Amino acid sequence: MKKLITVILFIFISNLSFSQIKRGGDFYELDKLWKQDSISVKQLINKFNLDISKLETVRFFEDFDFNKELHDNYTYKAYAYVLNKETGVVTMNSYDYEGLKPSLNKYVMIFCFDADSGKKTIAIKVF
Repeated sequence: MKKLITVILFIFISNLSFSQIKRGGDFYELDKLWKQDSISVKQLINKFNLDISKLETVRFFEDFDFNKELHDNYTYKAYAYVLNKETGVVTMNSYDYEGLKPSLNKYVMIFCFDADSGKKTIAIKVF
């Protein structure tokens, strides 16, 4: 009987925990990003006159440990293209992040988060 009550409580708690997790949107980078949003990426590159052709690409999840090291330790510049999908308004901004060490000017990370909440953000980070 104790085991049955424990199993029922476990199922009940699991359902409470997992039912609160919601999908946030789609995350993609590199080939898929260039296929789906190449015009937006080019607009962002042109607006800030970026030359990323000689930089090594870092992937968000596949290079996660290195990605985390870059974010935690190095100064970098981020460029953001934000599309409000409801109004069609696009904003583009750049942001400076001061790290413990100077920028390497060697790596680039480009990704998109297409949020279910109505905003699509394309980010380019130069480390």
